[in-house]
Parts: sequence; C-alpha cells; structure tokens
Amino acid sequence: MGKVKVTVLMTLYNKAPYVGEAVRSVLSQSFTDLELLVVDDASTDGGPDVVRAIADPRIRILESERNTGRPAAANRGYAAARGEYVAVLDADDIMLPDRLAMQVAFLDAHPEVAVVGSWVLFKGEHERVWRPSADDATIRAHMLWGSQVLYGASMIRRSVLIEHDVRCNEAWRSPGMDYFLLLAIGRHGKYANVEETLTVYRIGDQNMRHGRDHVHDRKVRLMEAFRLFGLDLSEHDAALMVMWERAGGLPPTPRHVWQCRRLYRRLLRINRERDLFPAAAFKADLDRHWYDLFHAVHPVSFPATMVYCLLHPKACGPHRVRIALGSLWSRIRARRRNVPSYT
Repeated sequence: MGKVKVTVLMTLYNKAPYVGEAVRSVLSQSFTDLELLVVDDASTDGGPDVVRAIADPRIRILESERNTGRPAAANRGYAAARGEYVAVLDADDIMLPDRLAMQVAFLDAHPEVAVVGSWVLFKGEHERVWRPSADDATIRAHMLWGSQVLYGASMIRRSVLIEHDVRCNEAWRSPGMDYFLLLAIGRHGKYANVEETLTVYRIGDQNMRHGRDHVHDRKVRLMEAFRLFGLDLSEHDAALMVMWERAGGLPPTPRHVWQCRRLYRRLLRINRERDLFPAAAFKADLDRHWYDLFHAVHPVSFPATMVYCLLHPKACGPHRVRIALGSLWSRIRARRRNVPSYT
C-alpha cells in the first residue's frame, strides 16, 4: 500500500479483549482511504493474534521484542505513518462510523488547524458525553490545566509532526504523554473539535490511570507543565490546583482557600505580562475554576466556605450561603448520631 489520506494509529499493549472491536470500528468507517497501523509494544495476552485474525490489507502491524512504553510505541507509529493525517485511536476504544470522514473534511477546510478532536462518549459505570469547546482560544486557555482535545479522539496533520520534529517524550512514563504531545503540536497550529460525538472512550481497569495515585500523577503533570510554560510556580501551587479541581490531595481549609485566591491573582498577572494564553478566555476559565471551588469546600469546612465567600462575594450569593449552612447542619447531625450515649 502506498500513500493514503489517513493513517489510523493504534498502540497496543495487553488489550486483547477490546482490540478486535477497536480494529473493526476503523475498518467499518464510511471514509475508506486509510491504513490501520497497529504498533504492538510486546503484548503478552495475544492481542496481535486478534488483529492478525482480521484479514484486511489495510492493516499493518509493527511489533517490538520488548516493552518500551507508550510514548516510544507512538513515536514508532508516527515515523512509519504514510497518511497525510494521523488519526489516533486507543486499542480499547471505538470509532463511530463517520469520525474519519468528518475530521478529514474539517482539516481539508481549515489548513490553519494542526489537530482536531471531537465530542466523546465516556463509557463505563456511568455514561456521559463530553462536549469540549470547538474554539481554539477557549481550548488554548485551558491548556495549563489539561487538554480540551482528547488525544484518543484526535486527528493530527502529519506535516506538523514532520516539519517541526514533534514527538512524544519517551522518558515520560506517567499519564500525561498525550497532553504534552498536544501542547507541542499547538505551538505550530490551531486546536479545534468537531461538535459531534465521534469516539467511544472506555473507562475501566484496562486504562493506564486505573489503580494509580491520581493526586500524585496530577501534581507531577502540573509541575512539568509549569516548566514547559516557564512558570515560577511551586509543588504547593500544583497541590492547590489539584484541590481546586476537586481532585483530592490538600484539604480545603480556610488557609488553602485564601492561597487559591492568591494563586488566581498571580496567574492573571503572569498572563498579562507574558501573554501565554488568550487573555479573556483564560480569565473566564480561571473564573469558572474559582466558582467551582465552592463545591469542593462547602461539604467539608464551613470556615473555609466563609473565607471563600468573603474573598469573592459575587461567587457566593444567598443560594450558596444556604447550601453551606445546609452542609454544616448535616455534619452537625452526623456527629450527634455518632456520639455514644451513656446511661
């Protein structure tokens, strides 16, 4: 097979129960000018045999004698890809039938866009559709916190990878490889999302993040993001941001709420001075995070909730005060029920 319009890149490591369905979802696309490049990273569960059993000349398998990690496997795929565009699909996920057609049409029509994602159906114990923004400025404003383009639902302009030598960091072994790759791609073109649900993302114990210390992983990723953006922020600042996102870690005490507000002001000042993110969209994103911090604070600490309200009264109207008082009363009643009685 010579050049094709799209290379679908699938890295594979021990996902035999899912990879067959993933492969068939690619081969069933309404867009057919494609190759499916499966990069196996020394699976031990027979996954490559599942792929080989699906007879289709559009499938290529690259195998490794030893496990090298997902970033290195992805880089082998990018080096071997033949398509003008590279569409990424994880080996346990599913492409809906028109994904490639819609993303190809989008990139053909928007040469300034380097990578395009889509809305995503998260499938697990609870199903929900994630609808990220389609707007480059809004996506870019959020990039300090994380990517609004899901890597496993993305299509990348391969010329950006080639001309700017963009590759995954093979030394990175924690979750976040895809985020850092997308950060690098964004330096050479715009981000976008097709506003349709085009990929099904499975959530379960087969995911790389399953069973890990999410707070630690999140802090490590944020510290690396600080370095890449040239931000003089500390590990404690990263811990505050994790708490801010309601992801655990630090308890929402009055002191930590005050520190979050100070960090909010500092981030705005840094962005005014250095223009790292679109100003209006970045402030709107920070405001949303600050507004949501209330939901991490009020179930846990009434004093911290009052500090939150004093620091930003506009984010804490009468309705939120009633919610905070209700949470306080619930905690008081719970304590009373747990106090032993003496006769």
